[in-house]
Amino acid sequence: MSASTLLTLILVGAIVASLLGRRRRGPSGPPTKPERAVVRSKPSRPPAPRPQPAPNRAAGLSEAQARAILKRALGAVWEADQQRLRAQVLEQERKIAARLRRGQRDLDFVELCSLHEKSWQTANMAKASLDGARATEKAISENIRNTHRAMDAEQTRGGRGIPAMRQALDALHLDRDVIQTHRDRYEQDLHRLNHETGRLRDSIGANCGAQGRRWHQALMERKRARKEIRRR
Repeated sequence: MSASTLLTLILVGAIVASLLGRRRRGPSGPPTKPERAVVRSKPSRPPAPRPQPAPNRAAGLSEAQARAILKRALGAVWEADQQRLRAQVLEQERKIAARLRRGQRDLDFVELCSLHEKSWQTANMAKASLDGARATEKAISENIRNTHRAMDAEQTRGGRGIPAMRQALDALHLDRDVIQTHRDRYEQDLHRLNHETGRLRDSIGANCGAQGRRWHQALMERKRARKEIRRR
């Protein structure tokens, strides 16, 4: 190999080595900043659907069917007393509304106070009746929870008793729905009576002269005292 040929090969090798080194190092010039990774936001998930309330099993019952369940769950005496009390609540509400449509004078003080006292007593008896229904409703709810636990235990033993337990559970749910529906309706009646009784109380204080104002002030002081006792 001639000297010129050797020199040519050395030069070609040097050029190739230079080109390969540039590929590894990158192009000459100031170093470039590394590109930031693009963070793509994840598509938002649609909100989970809210659980729908359980259907009220009392909705399709007739009045007679509902009363039969109330008698069985709460007792025939309670159901009869409650019907009587509810009639009194509605009657007192009607009497107060009719009396308030008429004028009130000093001479009406005794009559109006008697009407207020009767309405207050009726409301108290109605509330006691509702408290009894609420206690029964809570007891049924506890029985429902106990039945669910019993069904879970029965499932581990093979589940032969599950059908009978499910029938008992359906009956408990029906009883509770009937009581709750009845109680909600009754509480609305009682709320209206209390509202009308409050209007009568304020009318006595405003329209029955000095004795009406003294009566109203004493009543409101007793009311505040009862609230203080409940807070303790």
